[in-house]
Amino acid sequence: MDYFSIDGTNNELFVLFHGTGGNEYSLLQIAGDINPHAHILSFIGDVDSHASRRFFAPLQTGQLQRADFNKRVDAFLAQWAEMPPHNGPITFIGYSNGANFILGLLEKAPAIAARVILMHPSNLHYTFSTGSDAHIFITTGARDTLAPAGQVLALEKQLRAHFPHTTLQLLDGAHEVSDEEITYLQHVIQPLV
Repeated sequence: MDYFSIDGTNNELFVLFHGTGGNEYSLLQIAGDINPHAHILSFIGDVDSHASRRFFAPLQTGQLQRADFNKRVDAFLAQWAEMPPHNGPITFIGYSNGANFILGLLEKAPAIAARVILMHPSNLHYTFSTGSDAHIFITTGARDTLAPAGQVLALEKQLRAHFPHTTLQLLDGAHEVSDEEITYLQHVIQPLV
């Protein structure tokens, strides 16, 4: 999977996963608003292109195409294992399709990051057999029809059973990253260095 990298001035690494139709630049402003000094690796989904670019095959009748999803998660984890190790704290950040992809990574590698930010994830019946001490921050909008608040609340409860440091922030918005969301993340996400 291709990615874009930016060297930072402190020891923290942000790993970014855009939403459907996004690209490797989509979350750079958000990452910069949270910690302008972090190193950045921003991955680009390799399924379809442009307006439909994503990290895994589209849902079928509201469900993951599990074989494709697992194959792509495994491919990323193999790529990640070959990358030079990062000696500082790592934060994974995903929006929508990217957040859902991160949840697949947490199924198989629960300690992949010290901190995880899931913006507008969907509850797609993930299976977590183990967890970690990673801090997981979930945000969604009360008017989000693609990631309904009730389903995201159920996802938060499922995650909390394996990742005890999980919090959910329900905001007044739809399926988009709002200024209120960025302000919330700026307050709760402090540099880990």
